[in-house]
Amino acid sequence: MTHSGDGTHTVTTRGGLIALALLLAATAVLAKWHEGPVFWGGALLGLAGLGGYFTRFDSPRGAAQWLLAAVGFCLVAVFTVQLLIGVFS
Repeated sequence: MTHSGDGTHTVTTRGGLIALALLLAATAVLAKWHEGPVFWGGALLGLAGLGGYFTRFDSPRGAAQWLLAAVGFCLVAVFTVQLLIGVFS
């Protein structure tokens, strides 16, 4: 069997960094605003970042990618807490 997955892998990819940046921006927005259209805009940013996180860090390779995946996991947790605070307050 042959496969085409033998390409070189870089430590960071633009998509991975964008996913982390979206999660960070969404967390910052949700930490400040807990209602209104800005809150929902932050929630949409976070959902885009969450989707990017799950697609870009599904199988990290190497210590640097594992570190970025761990940072992303922490950002996902903080985003989730901020979203729940906004929804239930």
